[in-house]
Amino acid sequence: MSRLAIGIDVAATRGCDVVALGPDRGPTPIGRVHTGPDLVALLADLRPAVVAIDAPPGWADPGPRSAERALARRGISVFATPDATRGADNPFYAWMRTGFVMHAAARDLGTPVALETFPHAVAVALRGTRPEGSLLKRPAEKRRWRRAALEAAGFTTTRLRTIDEIDAALCAVTGWYHLEGRTETFGDGTDGVIVVPTGLP
Repeated sequence: MSRLAIGIDVAATRGCDVVALGPDRGPTPIGRVHTGPDLVALLADLRPAVVAIDAPPGWADPGPRSAERALARRGISVFATPDATRGADNPFYAWMRTGFVMHAAARDLGTPVALETFPHAVAVALRGTRPEGSLLKRPAEKRRWRRAALEAAGFTTTRLRTIDEIDAALCAVTGWYHLEGRTETFGDGTDGVIVVPTGLP
């Protein structure tokens, strides 16, 4: 069985950054995709064991989802997923609609495991602590803090240039840990779950 984990950082306009993580523990950017067929073409020959995506797989019905409520109880704030009536035509949720496409493409690939994760929660779990004060409002500091989370967990980051690639790498790490049975699942499964490495304080 493949031991390759893929992480996807989702964005509506710039495209979705895709990072691969294999046994060398060096997350590697492998491309940026805009559509489902783009992702299928990029990953077709790689046959990953798991694809971890920074977006929900569909609208809430109704919201907020149990996974989002569970993370909030652990001090992790996420954008609440709306129902289709509120989200389908709202420009703000374009990135979620892109995420739905990425989840569908992962299923089209026949990926054994496709899951939802959240890079901020992943970084907090890897470090075992939350960033102080207004750190997340400063992009350069956020990039350094999340890179340090990967390095503290033993992953090399020399191939990662941008915060988007770092976030995709954090997603890939979730997938890798999931293969090892080292993740925690948030939500009751009725409206999707969010998967994070164990260690979230």
